[in-house]
Amino acid sequence: MNEPYKGFIKKMILTMHKLLDDLKWQIEAGVDDSIGNELNKSIKNERNDVLINKITKPTEAINNETFDYRINGINTLKELKKFLQDNDICDLQKSSKNLIFSEINNDFKIMIISNIPDTDEDNLGEPIVEKNGELFDKILNAANLSRSSVYITPIIPWRIPGNRDLSDEEKSICIPIIKKQIEIINPKILILLGSDPLKYLLDDDGMMKKRGKWLEYRQNKKIVMCLPILDPSFLIRRPEYKRETWNDILNLREKIKELV
Repeated sequence: MNEPYKGFIKKMILTMHKLLDDLKWQIEAGVDDSIGNELNKSIKNERNDVLINKITKPTEAINNETFDYRINGINTLKELKKFLQDNDICDLQKSSKNLIFSEINNDFKIMIISNIPDTDEDNLGEPIVEKNGELFDKILNAANLSRSSVYITPIIPWRIPGNRDLSDEEKSICIPIIKKQIEIINPKILILLGSDPLKYLLDDDGMMKKRGKWLEYRQNKKIVMCLPILDPSFLIRRPEYKRETWNDILNLREKIKELV
């Protein structure tokens, strides 16, 4: 028998003894009303208390003000990951299987931010996998890069159920998370792999016009050069754009020589 129910039975017996003593006293005093209802009510309350304590896991309430304060005090990726794992801060956590987040603290000069995680990424807990991952690895190789030489993270660490945009409330939680990662990594170059990072980080919906062009991301008086590139899932659907992507990669290689 587990400990919560041992405690429940012990407490129930003590409660019954007390109520029976009270009942005896009432009979001797000539009281007609029975306290049987009180006994049933007390036992029911004790049982409910045990079930609530067994099922309910206490969590810290994280509102926007608390969230901003807590995240501002985080200085490492490991601290940030633990904070995301230990607190209920967003409903997307409940609908996702995995938190997609790397706590590697290497001195990365290049950071790649990919689209909102899809089902495959959520299932595996890793960014850019399966067929998308195979094409992504080829793109990296063409730029003389590898997964181990860059920091890779999705624009948000959880999958969104259904094909929809982030709500305003979700943006108020998720976008500060990616901005904190950029602050910690402090890269020389940001690669925006797909339309989601361009839209949510730079507030720009013009992926087809902006791809291959160097943009500026500003944070804490720092400027980081950004290059939007078409994401692998789009290139698999529209292979005719691989030529444009190849030109974007050549552009990236030149900028790496200049800045890294």
